[in-house]
Amino acid sequence: MVGDGGTYGIVLAAGEGKRLRSSLPKVLHQVAGRTLLGHVVSSLEELNLDRIVCVSSDIERFKEVLAGEGLGSAIEHILQDPPSGTGDAVRLALEHLGGVSGPIFVVAGDTPLIRASTLASMLEMHEAAVAGATLLTANADDASGYGRIVRGPGGEVERIVEDADASDEEKALREINTATYVFNASRLNEVIAKIDKENRQGEYYLTDVIELLGAGGDPLVAFEGDIDESHGVNTRTHLARVRKLLHQRVCEHWMEQGVTIFDPTVTYIDVTVEIGSDAVIHPMTFLEGSTSIAERAEVGPQARVIDSSIGPEANVSFAVIRESTIGPQASVGPFASLRPGTTVGKGSRVGTFVETKQTVIGDSSKANHLAYLGDAEIGTGVNIGAGTITCNWDGQAKHKTVIEDDAYIGSDTMLVAPTHIGKRAATGAGAVVKGDVPDDALAVGVPARVIEGKGDKLGHKQDKKKPEGMAPKEGDAASDS
Repeated sequence: MVGDGGTYGIVLAAGEGKRLRSSLPKVLHQVAGRTLLGHVVSSLEELNLDRIVCVSSDIERFKEVLAGEGLGSAIEHILQDPPSGTGDAVRLALEHLGGVSGPIFVVAGDTPLIRASTLASMLEMHEAAVAGATLLTANADDASGYGRIVRGPGGEVERIVEDADASDEEKALREINTATYVFNASRLNEVIAKIDKENRQGEYYLTDVIELLGAGGDPLVAFEGDIDESHGVNTRTHLARVRKLLHQRVCEHWMEQGVTIFDPTVTYIDVTVEIGSDAVIHPMTFLEGSTSIAERAEVGPQARVIDSSIGPEANVSFAVIRESTIGPQASVGPFASLRPGTTVGKGSRVGTFVETKQTVIGDSSKANHLAYLGDAEIGTGVNIGAGTITCNWDGQAKHKTVIEDDAYIGSDTMLVAPTHIGKRAATGAGAVVKGDVPDDALAVGVPARVIEGKGDKLGHKQDKKKPEGMAPKEGDAASDS
């Protein structure tokens, strides 16, 4: 637990975000794999606070979103309806908490760059100074839109003036309020009822509490932080700015962990992604959701990997991969599309202009180019020729194709599901296969006819008969490569 006694948190998340021009509440917009709110909640949860209250405009929706991000299981939600300003939101949260004492964080739900380490440092300063309030401030080259910190003759914090209410002299100030605070909860309870909404916005400003605390003799402390952590979101431009900064932060983290990222400025990695050491990430790569990249894997350039795992020493380039698993030393791309439910085995290859869906490809199998493999189970050592299609949909339902180990599927084969291709079986170029092909048989023609004993185009059965150490003769195996 942080600090002595109870320590609490309030997240202000009821803002509508009208300038985003969106039906989605502002704090539920996503950046780098989480909602704005999710980033804030994640930082607060790292502090192991006793209780956290989220003030929002739609309790059930906010609960659902946070749960989907694996966050907020212990957060208490309350409704602010109608939204009447930050001061009113904090008043509602304090009433819900029931007169707690001790330090209490108040954090805006649209500041996704705030770090847990910064919050912990603020709390340490707050407790050392026995402060009524500790403010996170920053110095901005352009402070327009932000509240300004007004200091007294001795440099002490006196008050915060909102941008809309600031005089020309106050607007010239560069020290800004970041809307992140630690308060003495007892004193905050006492003064919150004294604020009014006599301002241009007609709202209850939490910032008015600062002047009231100072007038009551409470020490006010300013903790100067990194300007990047102060960025909130009110517009789509702000959304793009914080997204860029978060992606930069994530890339820096992984480079410190031993990952090679060629150009972090054009590499986009969500905060939820895991990457092993010595992995290599090329430019224009997007790693999203619950994706994991194993040690020594190489991803990109121009790859998008969503909710998928890439195994050790695998290679993915110019490809889109969704909800799929790529095994060790496998190769995907260029220009491949792996749709949900695809598994690619160890050492296998999915090549140029190959699309897969709900398909398992066994170890050491390959579909080098121009194929569609849907609702299929493909064994080990299988060769899929160019132009092969598993015809899995009959217009009413999907059907499965099974291709056993060491089979050879010739170029331009149509496998009309449901169908089963046996071990070491083969199909001729242009075959349209309906029904099953037995082990070691060959299917040729339209519709295909089966010729027993003429399969094994890859020479696996012959190899087993050769004396140990004897290499296969040239022409024993044939593959589409």
